[in-house]
Amino acid sequence: MILVENLTKSFADRLLFSNVNFRINDGEKVGIVGKNGTGKSTLIKILIGEEDHDEGIISGFHSEDLGYAEQIPLFNQSTLLDELISIGSVKEFEAKKILFGLGFKEDELIKNPNNFSGGEKAKIALGKALIAEPRILLLDEPTNHLDIYAIDFLEDFIKNYKGTVLAVTHDRHFLQNCVDKIIDLENRQANLYVGNYEKFIRLKTERREFELKAYEKQQEEIAKLEEFVRRNKVRASTAKRARSRQTMLDRMERLEKPPSNETIKLNLSDTSMTADRVLIVENLNFKNIIKNFSVEIRKGDRVGLIGRNGVGKSTLLKLIVGDLQADSGMIKIGNRVKIGYLSQSHEDLKDELTPIDELIDEFGITIEQARSELARLEIYSDVALKPIGSMSGGEKTRVALAKLILTGANFLILDEPTNHLDLSAREAIENALIDFDGTLLIVTHDRYLLEKVTDRVIEFSREESIAINKKIQKSKNPQEESTKKNTPVKIVKNNNQTIEKLEAQIAMAEMELKMIEHEINNAVDGEELKKLSTDHENKIEEIENLYQRWGELS
Repeated sequence: MILVENLTKSFADRLLFSNVNFRINDGEKVGIVGKNGTGKSTLIKILIGEEDHDEGIISGFHSEDLGYAEQIPLFNQSTLLDELISIGSVKEFEAKKILFGLGFKEDELIKNPNNFSGGEKAKIALGKALIAEPRILLLDEPTNHLDIYAIDFLEDFIKNYKGTVLAVTHDRHFLQNCVDKIIDLENRQANLYVGNYEKFIRLKTERREFELKAYEKQQEEIAKLEEFVRRNKVRASTAKRARSRQTMLDRMERLEKPPSNETIKLNLSDTSMTADRVLIVENLNFKNIIKNFSVEIRKGDRVGLIGRNGVGKSTLLKLIVGDLQADSGMIKIGNRVKIGYLSQSHEDLKDELTPIDELIDEFGITIEQARSELARLEIYSDVALKPIGSMSGGEKTRVALAKLILTGANFLILDEPTNHLDLSAREAIENALIDFDGTLLIVTHDRYLLEKVTDRVIEFSREESIAINKKIQKSKNPQEESTKKNTPVKIVKNNNQTIEKLEAQIAMAEMELKMIEHEINNAVDGEELKKLSTDHENKIEEIENLYQRWGELS
């Protein structure tokens, strides 16, 4: 159990949160959400003892009950595999199961864990936290740095985890599928909601409406009392009643006005007519990253691009927009196509400029116009006037989005557009993309965004860059949405009998793959895991070959 009573935390003269209360029972899975800067990560650090708190009581557990994935970890063993085996009495096959699930390859197991990149180190720290299986598992943005396959593995792990899980996350798919409760940090308070993400959204909306009505009713009552006091305090006959009303006013516990329910509103809908064939890529090759890749995107297509980390997704986008030059092959952009490109690392932003200067320098607009565009993305005066190089990842993404809006592009190429953004900003981007009537190509691990915005998915295979087209099956009813455990993928149907036979084979192979993955998660023997890993690789290759044949026929 985790019991938090009247917890208060300040930094210097800034109150982060006050009188926070919640209880988490053993075995519950709980998400922590809130806008950037509301204290989510600080709350986790207080629970693990890395940060002190000003007031309040935390009880129900001991420090040895906790497991936590460090954000900047240091490792003591000489190999990645030994680093995980060094935890308690962990067996080699158990360590491999976690590492393979998080996307590490066999040849990486002998690599020194301190020689991996920052993102890979974060994955190793997550693996160590998972394999330790503590009574209470604390996670801070656990899906960051993971590809879509590793995120699926993590979700399955968390759903089957017998202990308590407390996770800070902006991943809506994770919140929808893995948690029983959500703690919402807002306006220096913490509200606990029972249910998954979509139930949380509904309950929060209802709560806000109730609180707003209560606030408005009290304001009306206060106005009446103040008016009575003003009109009657100087009359001898009514002064006593006026003093009584003033006493009522003085003793009244004033309700705070609930935070505004308005979300960021972005408008990407003004697009000009383009050629029907917006993008044609044929036999594209680049170093050893992309091999013989071909794809065609037509006007109005809404395409997601997925694949394991390092397979070449961002590289492909840079080739399309001209930031890199292919070794061979053809890239053709259609007539009247205007590309708007959002890179993952925001290389187009100038670190020495402020956001206001960046927009003025790029588009020749006035200071007032620049301020207005930035304010739409909640970049206000204090942030708008500081150098971009000193800004957080989320702030840089907002500035890049402001630039994207001003381009007036009709073909948006987006590389992880929701990275570092809180829930409200993610929802704003999602709504804007839904309303956008141009063409989309999106690289993202945000499965919620993929399902809501895209019509089909291009998946890079492991061995070669083949466009495997899949149709995202969407649910228009939010209640139906909440009952789905995983994002289903539906193959686009064709009347051809041979294609239908292939699709049946694909469906069967994908079901068999799921069964193998389930067996891997429950394996208890090293030899069994080795065999299942081979079966898993073979089944993936079989599915990719089936998809390739399907693509050729259709």
